[in-house]
Amino acid sequence: MIIGFNDSIAWGVTNAGRDVIDYYNIKFKDTTMQEYWYNGEWKKSSHRIETIKIKGKPNLEELIAVTDFGPVMYDRSFKNASTEGKYLAIKWTANTAGNGLQTFYQLNRAKNITDYQNAIDTWTCPGQNFVFASKSGDIAIKQQGAFIARWKRQGDFIMPGTDSSYDWQKIIPSIENPMIVNPARGFVSSANQMPTDSAYPYYLGAATNFPLFRGIIINRKLASMNGITAKDMQQMQTDNYNVFAEMARPVLLKYIDEKLLNVNEQRYVSILKKWNLKQDIAEQGATIFNAIWDSLSQEVFQDDFQKVKQSMPWPEDATLLQSLLKDSVYAYADNINTKNKIETIQDDILLAVKKASAYLQQLEKADKLNWADVKDTRVNHLLKIPALSRLHLSIGGGKNCINATTELHGPSWRMVVHLTDEIEAYGVYPGGQNGNPGSIFYDNFIDSWAAGIFYRLLFLSKQDAEKHEKIKWHITFING
Repeated sequence: MIIGFNDSIAWGVTNAGRDVIDYYNIKFKDTTMQEYWYNGEWKKSSHRIETIKIKGKPNLEELIAVTDFGPVMYDRSFKNASTEGKYLAIKWTANTAGNGLQTFYQLNRAKNITDYQNAIDTWTCPGQNFVFASKSGDIAIKQQGAFIARWKRQGDFIMPGTDSSYDWQKIIPSIENPMIVNPARGFVSSANQMPTDSAYPYYLGAATNFPLFRGIIINRKLASMNGITAKDMQQMQTDNYNVFAEMARPVLLKYIDEKLLNVNEQRYVSILKKWNLKQDIAEQGATIFNAIWDSLSQEVFQDDFQKVKQSMPWPEDATLLQSLLKDSVYAYADNINTKNKIETIQDDILLAVKKASAYLQQLEKADKLNWADVKDTRVNHLLKIPALSRLHLSIGGGKNCINATTELHGPSWRMVVHLTDEIEAYGVYPGGQNGNPGSIFYDNFIDSWAAGIFYRLLFLSKQDAEKHEKIKWHITFING
């Protein structure tokens, strides 16, 4: 098991989000990619052929050149504005052999915190936050992986590949990876938030995105809870409170001049004011808030992005919120396409409300103003075939909620483990007990998953399993 428990411990993982990939601009002698300039001389590259089979057509064969930095991922045959004319080699910790299976083999058999630490120390890629609890009362979390000891800003952009000066110098020792054991506050948590404070000596990388808001609400809730039960934790995992909206709504309302709005626009603002900040199934305030915020983001940034030729990541919601909280005179508020006017954040928010309201009116006419209807969550079959998928699920949540269920993504395995003398564990996943679409058990857990219902997990010793009423049959293997 990758996430699970045994008779002594329980553990889980979230993605560390650390930057472990770099690109190097390689200078080849010619288009054959046989030699590249490295440390003052031409050096031979190695090659391999990747064969891609295409139904009804001849195989496609790609020549991959391999350098000291790694394989050339983008060459001059790749047509993209940001890589045009370049040979970019990728260096990635996953290209180095690891011993990851050993981690989970040992975790499945671990009895205490020492076993847990020994197990995860073998893990290299991708970086994970390993949370841990034991029957003996220890709790811990460690961000573990092969992380690069970077100098500040190393790897933020494509680096020169003509010598070794920009190459990785070393991997951070495992003992120096972020970890906390038995903190005084009585809990550990991870929702992919930043794992360290500013005192941590290593550069985490600008390519890393550490979302803030789920971690904030999780820590707030855990800090205020006492005598916590398994039921409390189940309810917490499916909590739809939007702490980002808690911070952003006052900013919006501060700058909205309702005298400049029509009747419908004022009505939507009124609903926004009264909203309980929960993205529950029937909440219209959640729809209104997200529509206005998305419109505001477009008003602020779209004019600037239209001028950018290369592909650029859209700014995070937290970036815009932090900027608005810090300074009402925000440079990006000005629309660079309007030559004789300097727009303010008040102008942008007014336009955002008006454009969002036009969209909201369309939703209202279609009777789809409720949050679940707008989000329209679905669980896709791996082949993306609609008939094998479950569409239009009625479920709340969203990207800034503990219940981080969006249109296409969400928690694929919910689990709560109570480490009592007799293990008390619960779980549910968005699927079923049978892979046959014709079976009534094909998707029999999805409705329970959407409703936040957990099942008690059957956890038995070998001796108990032999006589338990729910064990219907056994398989015995003879001669291997």
